[in-house]
Amino acid sequence: MTRGDFWCRVLGWLQLGGAVATGLLIHGLWELFFGWIELNDDGFFDLIKWIIIIALAFPPFLAGLLTVFFADFVEQAREGKRDDQHVVFRVFMALAGLWSAGVVGFLGISMPPLGFFAILGIASAATAIMGHDWTADLFKPSGASA
Repeated sequence: MTRGDFWCRVLGWLQLGGAVATGLLIHGLWELFFGWIELNDDGFFDLIKWIIIIALAFPPFLAGLLTVFFADFVEQAREGKRDDQHVVFRVFMALAGLWSAGVVGFLGISMPPLGFFAILGIASAATAIMGHDWTADLFKPSGASA
């Protein structure tokens, strides 16, 4: 494993872990503040809770998942398979990274720019734009061929 695909995996797993932690934090805070209230219609408020969790945790989860898959393309490029450009995948990954950063929205839903996810999302989008060949060559040792 080179530094290029290693850092793609680190970037992706940080986003995945942060998204899961955000979802668990929202769930825990919801239970802390509203769990003790007895309501006749819990279904409506559970729906609101899950909408909030999905709106805040799904964009970084998607960006992280696509970044982890992108690391496999970087590893293949390092090993010499540079024929496929995976343009559609890279466009989806860049859009997911920008959505995670709060730059673009999807179906009118935009994530508020949280600092942690904004930085990681912009890094994922930049990596997707540059491509797997560039990322494989970026961290190669000096004097080595990719």
